[in-house]
Amino acid sequence: MTTMNFPTPQLIVKEYTDKEKIRKKVAYGNYSCTDKIVPMIRARGTTLQPDEDGKVRIIGWQRDITRMRKQDVSLSFMVHLTVNRDGIIEEAAVDDLFNGGKGVLCSKEYLEHKLKEELEGQLFDKKLAAKLRFDKFKCFHIFEIMSGIYSSYFMYRNEEHTGSRLFYEEDIVDIYASNGNLYLTGLQSFIGKEDIHYTVVLYDVFNNITFDLEGYMKLKAPILAEFYLNQQLVYADELYQKEKDYIFIRMQKFLFVCVEKLKAALFPDFTDKMMNTNLAPSAFIGIIMQAIGIRSFSNNFNYIQYIMTAMQRPRKMPGCIGAILNEEEAVKYFEGFDLNYLG
Repeated sequence: MTTMNFPTPQLIVKEYTDKEKIRKKVAYGNYSCTDKIVPMIRARGTTLQPDEDGKVRIIGWQRDITRMRKQDVSLSFMVHLTVNRDGIIEEAAVDDLFNGGKGVLCSKEYLEHKLKEELEGQLFDKKLAAKLRFDKFKCFHIFEIMSGIYSSYFMYRNEEHTGSRLFYEEDIVDIYASNGNLYLTGLQSFIGKEDIHYTVVLYDVFNNITFDLEGYMKLKAPILAEFYLNQQLVYADELYQKEKDYIFIRMQKFLFVCVEKLKAALFPDFTDKMMNTNLAPSAFIGIIMQAIGIRSFSNNFNYIQYIMTAMQRPRKMPGCIGAILNEEEAVKYFEGFDLNYLG
């Protein structure tokens, strides 16, 4: 079995119980990225804690750190839920420390309105999965955070004696490049379990990936992808795309296998989908596109923004309020969005 020595990233929160410490670490905690030329990480996590009234207080969060225009940029996003003893979502809110990836377009007021509209008063059961779509929340970050909360909640519920039990999980992926290859190395942590280290390697990726005139990523030639758990190779595949794919389907298939191998190592008896991981294909493909785009066009900030907008426009329609190109799209695709939100 092939063994490699990848750097192990460090978690940025590592805090279980104090809500204010969690918020400040997510928003402001220091982190030293592996790649010093183009630093980039994606961190995420979930904390669930019952209170004396039997309500479960949930914090789900994401944070991105990257370098643009020779300046390090840190973007954080936290969602708070309160679930009562009957399993009803009483409250859903976006944290006041929110700072979106597209400036004023990422209106906290609008996104919180959509979050409340879709979730408050809903029973947190398996049927809730049908509502976990980015087109419902109008934001990919909320979709990804809520997907993590969903899996975490049912992991929490599946445990015995959950009445006073704390649930905490955190995941960070640190991205670096070397010799034309892209390395995405992560640490997945769950309370009560040994941390697990994972790495995705995309070989010769910078010579074989391009972006079209609309910012969509294309694969020029097949590349080798490998997946490691705790420094040992557990899966490899060749990635390619069909001519009309706006993003290569093989990448999704590759990542689905990676997530299943991670879940088998951590939760072999868990039957539901494990979405509380950066490896979830919908999130990880975006991380890969961003990492390649920023490194390939580090001196062209406008084109990087072009690529990041394309990431949020599946089938060339805006799936996220930050991806609108004009006022007409705001009216057509985002019911209830008021331009006064941008003031």
